Amino acid sequence: MKRITTLDEIPARGMKFAYMEGPLEEEGILLKMRDGSVRAYKNECRHLPMRLDDRAPSEFFDADKGQLTCNSHGACFRADDGLCTGGPCKGSHLRIVLVTVQNGVVFVDESVTGSFFDV
Repeated sequence: MKRITTLDEIPARGMKFAYMEGPLEEEGILLKMRDGSVRAYKNECRHLPMRLDDRAPSEFFDADKGQLTCNSHGACFRADDGLCTGGPCKGSHLRIVLVTVQNGVVFVDESVTGSFFDV
């Protein structure tokens, strides 16, 4: 398990973090939901393999709407489950990155082969 941050340090707009996917370093996005729970996804749109914030770094999560938006193609994803609700990849899901919270500290589980999963 790799430490990412504490719950208190997650900004309202979410944050990016690095994690290992096998031998490759990948980029994830970590979100704190209104109920205090966290979600993490691979920072990659399901339409084309581009980062969600490719054109506007750190401006992809609207906490009030509970929505992530791909800045390149306008695809909209629900923050709670990663489902694309509009745009060119409607019906697909962001890839989940496994994270856990222990005593207010967020960890990513890099021990699982393929630590992100399709829903």
